[in-house]
Order: sequence, then structure tokens, then C-alpha cells
Amino acid sequence: MLMPSELALVPAAVMALAVLASGVLGVLLGRVCGRLVPLFGPARPVPRSAVPADLGTDALPGPPTHEDEGPPPPRCPHCLSDLPFPEFLSALTGPGAWWSGACPHCRDTVPAHPAVPAVTGVLFAVTAAVALQQHWAPTDLPAVLWLVAFGVPLSVVDLRVMRLPDPVVGTAYPVAGALLATAVLWPSEDGLRRGAEALVSMVLITVLYWLLWRVQPSGLGFGDVKLAGITGLYSGWAAGAVGALAAAFWAFAVFSLVGTVLLALRRLTRRQPFPLGPFMLGSTLLTVLAGAPLLP
Repeated sequence: MLMPSELALVPAAVMALAVLASGVLGVLLGRVCGRLVPLFGPARPVPRSAVPADLGTDALPGPPTHEDEGPPPPRCPHCLSDLPFPEFLSALTGPGAWWSGACPHCRDTVPAHPAVPAVTGVLFAVTAAVALQQHWAPTDLPAVLWLVAFGVPLSVVDLRVMRLPDPVVGTAYPVAGALLATAVLWPSEDGLRRGAEALVSMVLITVLYWLLWRVQPSGLGFGDVKLAGITGLYSGWAAGAVGALAAAFWAFAVFSLVGTVLLALRRLTRRQPFPLGPFMLGSTLLTVLAGAPLLP
């Protein structure tokens, strides 16, 4: 028979087990999602043999610039074959390829970027701990875990090649919409209000980023504009329109601070692009975990 002191330890043990299980799930999911990162590398180089001799090496393309129209299609890092994703699914095709990571052309394994499983596992565990502590509704946790699942590989891709690939961002929208709709329709006092604020915030933040892009297209990529809608959707769902605006403010504030530090350390030049996407996703996740606007 359990003593009263032992009974008090049971909920803590259950919570610890749930947090641990969420972390393990995050590592496994990060192993799958981490394979997306090598697929969106720099543009395919042009072989020197394909360049006319009279043009010389000046005809060879340089690294991708911030003004390029978009990222290259997902490509195998081994054979450089294009790997188009199936509709509404950012994953390798073929029997078991989504888990094994085998390229359908050369059969070599596409490795998962090591940062993605590690960061996803930690953030899954933190999210589960916050959900248990704040007594979230059962439908809230899957929606936030999805934000982590697609946000981490997107951030790593953006840090590597200054891109937010359309296949990943495009897939994130319908899944996030379905999960957040389920969370909003869960019986609660303010479910419909949170849903309305999420939609208003999505439009508000998208328009804000679009205007900033129109004013200074060289300082803000259109990929950030495409991502802005889903960040506004999540932050508005968690903290209303004020929370969405505060999240956008903190994204730009921390982005500017980190950029200034890197400039001072000469790790970045004024003409070198710097990714905003990780800061947008980070401020959104913090807003969701806080459940309130990130105001002083």
C-alpha cells in the first residue's frame, strides 16, 4: 500500500515520463524532418565542361543571392537528382523512403542534419512540460508540436542557405489550420474568440510583412512574407492580435541585435544576407508557450 508521501510522487513521475516520451518522439520525428535540410542546399553548380572556353570562369555562377527568385527544387545531395515531393507532403517518395532516407535514384541515404533531432527533442519535451503545468486542452498540444516539427528544419535551412522552401512552408499551412481548428472547436469558454483572433492576426501580420517587403525588398525576403501568415496564426491564437504584433516586434528586435553583434565581430558584412525566419518562428513559439503577449 502506498504511503501519502509516495502518492504525491506519482503525478510527478507521470509528468516526468510524459515529458521524456515527448522528447523521444521529438528526436524520432526530427530524424525524419532533418532529412529535408540537405535536400535544400545551394544551387546545383554548372560543370566547367559546359561553359564555352571563350567565356572563361567568369561564366560560372556564384553562390545564391538574396535576389534569386526562389530556392532550387529539393535535390539529392549525392547524385543531385531533383526529388519532387508528393502533393501536401514534404517527404521522400518510395517504399519506406520517408524513414530510411534512401534517394529513389541513387539509393544513397540522405542524412538528417544533426541539429534537427536534438533541437526538436528538447523543444518537444519543453512544450509537453508547459502543457502539463498550464493544463492545456488535449487538442492544444498537437498543434504546438506541429509548430516545432516544421519550424526547426525550416530554421536550419534558412540559416544554411537563406531560404524558406515553399514545399515545407506550403505543407505547414493546411496541417496547422486543421490542428488549430480542432483546438478552437474543443469545448471551452473562449475557443471561438481565439479562433477569430488567430485569423485576424494571420491577415494583420501577413499584410505587415508584405508592406515591409514592398518598401525594402532587398532587406526582407518574400519567403518571410509567406511564413508570416502562419506565425501570425499561431501567435494570434495564443495571445491575440496584440500578442502577434509583439511577437513580430521581438523577431525584428532580436534579429537586429544578433546582426549588430555579428557585424561588430566581423562575422557578417553589411551586404551579406541574414535570415529572419528563425527569429520569427522563435518569437512565435515563445508567445505560444507564454500564452500571453510578450510585453514588458
